Amino acid sequence: MPTQLDISLADKNVQKLVDEANKKSLVLPDFQRDFVWPTRQVGKLLESLLNGYYINTLLTLPVTRGQNNEVPFPARKIEGVSNQREPGAQMDMILDGQQRVTSIYYALTAPTDIPLANTKYPQLYCLRFGKAIEGQFDDDAVLWRRRDWSTSQRLIDNDFEMQVDKGLIPFTAFKNKQSFRDWRRGMAGHVEENEVELGSLDDGRTLSRKDIDRVEDTTEVFRNYDVPVIQMTSGTEPAKVVQTFERINTQGLELGIFDILTARLWPDKVNLRDLWDDAVEKHGQLEEYVGEVGVTTARERALRTLALYRGQECSERSLGELGSEGFEEDWSAATSILTRTLAKAKTAGPGGLGVSDRFGFPYGTILPPLANLIHIAENDGAYPDDKALRKVRRWYWASIFSQRYSGSSDTASFKDYNTVGEWLTNPDAEEPVAIREARQLIPIETDLMSLTQGGAYRGVMSMITRNNARDFGSLESVSVHEVDDHHIFPKSGLKDGAFGKRYDQTERDRILNRTIIQSGTNRFRYSNRRPSDYVSEMLQQLGGSKDRLQEVLSDHFINEEALGAMLDDDYERFCKARREELQSAIQRRTGLDLDWTLNETEVS
Repeated sequence: MPTQLDISLADKNVQKLVDEANKKSLVLPDFQRDFVWPTRQVGKLLESLLNGYYINTLLTLPVTRGQNNEVPFPARKIEGVSNQREPGAQMDMILDGQQRVTSIYYALTAPTDIPLANTKYPQLYCLRFGKAIEGQFDDDAVLWRRRDWSTSQRLIDNDFEMQVDKGLIPFTAFKNKQSFRDWRRGMAGHVEENEVELGSLDDGRTLSRKDIDRVEDTTEVFRNYDVPVIQMTSGTEPAKVVQTFERINTQGLELGIFDILTARLWPDKVNLRDLWDDAVEKHGQLEEYVGEVGVTTARERALRTLALYRGQECSERSLGELGSEGFEEDWSAATSILTRTLAKAKTAGPGGLGVSDRFGFPYGTILPPLANLIHIAENDGAYPDDKALRKVRRWYWASIFSQRYSGSSDTASFKDYNTVGEWLTNPDAEEPVAIREARQLIPIETDLMSLTQGGAYRGVMSMITRNNARDFGSLESVSVHEVDDHHIFPKSGLKDGAFGKRYDQTERDRILNRTIIQSGTNRFRYSNRRPSDYVSEMLQQLGGSKDRLQEVLSDHFINEEALGAMLDDDYERFCKARREELQSAIQRRTGLDLDWTLNETEVS
């Protein structure tokens, strides 16, 4: 029978929050997500506190460390806390309100090593001096700037001359009662000893002692703001804490499925955060992938890979129900096959998929089923015979160019895991629906004349990378360089009518006019040049051998007819020839005989 949750009410002053965070008596349970608020959201919170607006309650769980140093959940410090002090016997764990508390701590302490979500550098939050004197805390009252500038450090160190000149009070002055007393006395002394004009005041009037008194009055609400706290009763069962945490998430707290699952697995002594950290440390490819797509996306795709590995659906709801039995072993297997797949996908040449850092996966959501299908193929009894792996690649390219993974992909992932997996291992299995449907969908969905972006566009770029295509200038593989998305016929000339007519943006940017070349080649040698000009230069570089030139261009899906069109600066003829070459390449990759007349657009 359900029992009522015991709670009590309390308040924590903003300065007390900072003090308790530093003492590590205010902590986070390890299953909480990371600090993710961007600069502006932190600024808006400070503005609300300055005005005394309600910022919602915190939910905390009092925790008492047992005789064996045990706690119901492992604790971690609030982000930005740098001291090495160990938590005491008594702690408050924040279950709801982490982003708000961390934002307050961040603004009042100015950590040196934590950039916010939309910045590369740590930020220093400041209050405009003139706004503080006037007590006008509007949208323009709070400002932030790069923390690593020497100016910022001087502001933090109470260089009063600079604070007056810039018209800024660092929020670090409000960290605690002593820091504000130091600021107030120091600024009052500076004002009395010097006739100073406040840089942020339009009238340029001289500051007075009364202005400093006024700042003390107007910031009192902020300095003494009591954040309302709902406190769960100490000793609440861990299962009830986790359920409460999940309920908070369903009612609007921005938490991901990884965080929810971390909480649900903890009572069974599975620490998902530690498992993740170990996997990233062990697998370099996974660490690189985190850098490309972000930790939240990478974690969710790892969990989806795990769900399919277990033969389960990979919807968000299903991920939240992943059981703890055998979890660590399955996690190890799933992250290993995910890493193996990332390595194969980024390989150029036979067996690879040509996924590049520049473009990424055509559809990132295809990764979990791809990883599991490669695992099935590589563990088939016939391995290392590559028949099953060739089937996986056929399914992959068919899915890319039919745009099967362009929308909600959970259902497609589970269906493909089952039907394609059966097709890989059972010689009597029928062709999977992903392949059958692709025969009709590819000619309709992939109109190369109008394709300017999206998954199919990136798929073509992957095919070029997979070919180990060489750069137009250095003649080295594009896979070993930083690359650009190059317009074969320059955009400016197509726009201005230099090639017979004025082409609109879609006509200029179509995939038929794009390829990959080295960034330096694009920017310094071929930018805005006619194809006839730079192709002639390439021909010279290759000793006048047209056969060698054609060999280089063929990996970019530029055939003999398209080369002739480039030499003649004939854009329409070039597009028609390259379309035929790319259509043939897609048919080879998918192993499908495609009727491209189903939705074929003529060059206009």
